Amino acid sequence: MKVWMWPKSSPLNRYNDLLSDSLGEAGIEVMDLEHGRLMLKIGRAKPGDTIHIHWIHHAYQHSNLLVFAFKSLILILTMLYLRLWNIGLVWTIHNLYPHQMKYARLERWMRSLICRMCTGMIVASESIKRKAVKEFGVPPAKLHVVKHGHYLDVYKPQGICVRKQYGIDEKADVFLFMGAIKAYKGVEDLIEAFNAMKTRDTHLIIAGKADEEQERYLRRMEDADNIVLRLGFVPNEEVADLVRAADALVLPYKEITTSGSAILGLSFQKLVVMPDNEFVNEYFREGMVVTYDPAKPGALDNALMTARSAKYGQRTSRYEEALRELDWSVIAQQTKRVYRTRAV
Repeated sequence: MKVWMWPKSSPLNRYNDLLSDSLGEAGIEVMDLEHGRLMLKIGRAKPGDTIHIHWIHHAYQHSNLLVFAFKSLILILTMLYLRLWNIGLVWTIHNLYPHQMKYARLERWMRSLICRMCTGMIVASESIKRKAVKEFGVPPAKLHVVKHGHYLDVYKPQGICVRKQYGIDEKADVFLFMGAIKAYKGVEDLIEAFNAMKTRDTHLIIAGKADEEQERYLRRMEDADNIVLRLGFVPNEEVADLVRAADALVLPYKEITTSGSAILGLSFQKLVVMPDNEFVNEYFREGMVVTYDPAKPGALDNALMTARSAKYGQRTSRYEEALRELDWSVIAQQTKRVYRTRAV
C-alpha cells in the first residue's frame, strides 16, 4: 500500500513525522506530498493508492475572493480526478475550521464539499466526530476516530537546568505555557490570572514564537515579577528540559478541538490546566488535569491555585494507562484500516 502524505513531515510539528514513521513500520510506503506541490506530484499516484491530507485549507484559501474561488475550483477538479482513478482521499480534520479565515460561509461550503469528496476522514476524538457530523452533514460511518499519538521519548533532555537559568528555586511552583503564541491561545488571560494568584514562590514561563500583536503585548511584561518570557521558536532539543522544569502546563485556549500541547504534557506526566471540554474526558484520567469554565470570572485563577496545591508524582499508573491508548503502533493500525475502508 502506498500513501501520499500531505505533509509527510514538518519542522514545526513532530506529529507528521511520528505518524509517517509508524505507518512505515506497519508496512505502508509513505511518500511526501509537500505543501504547494499537490499538482506537481499528483500524477504519480496510481489506482489503489491513498492521498492523506492534513491541513487542507492551504489548498484553497486566499484573502482575494476571486483567487479563493479559482483555487477552490482547481482543488475540487483535482479531487474528482483522483476519485475517478480509484485513488483514496483521506482528510484528518484537526480543526473544524482554520484559526484564520476571511470568508466564513465559503469555508463551510468548501469543507462540506471536501467531506463529500473524501473516501474517509479521521478525527482525534468522538466529540470532534459529533461536531463534524452536525456541521458538515457527514455520514457518521465516513468519520473514523483515531487518537493523537503520544510524545514519549521524542524530545530528549539536554541537561539544561532551566530553573537555574532563570533564577527559579527548585522548591518553587512553576507553570509553563509553550507553543505558538496567538490571540486564540489565551496568553493574555493567563497572565492576568497568574498575577491575581501568584506568590513569591510561584513562577510562570511563557515560551514560544509570538505573532506581531502578541509580541507587542508580551514585551510590556518583560519586567513583570515572576514571569519569564522566552520568546521565539523553541527548538526540539530544548522542549524536554523546559517541560521538565515545570510543575504544570497551562493551556488557556479560547478555541480547542485536540491539543498536541496537552498530549505533550501527558507524555511527560505533567499536570495540565485547560478549559473544560469533551477532549479532556477522552484523553485524561482523574488527577491528570485541572479544568475550568472560561466563562466564569476568576475561574482560571482558581484553577491555577488548585494546580499549585496538587500532589505531584502520585499519578504514574494513570498516565501509563492513558499513554498505552496513544501508542503509535496502535495509531498506525487504526489509520491503516481507514485507508482500506473507502466510503462513497
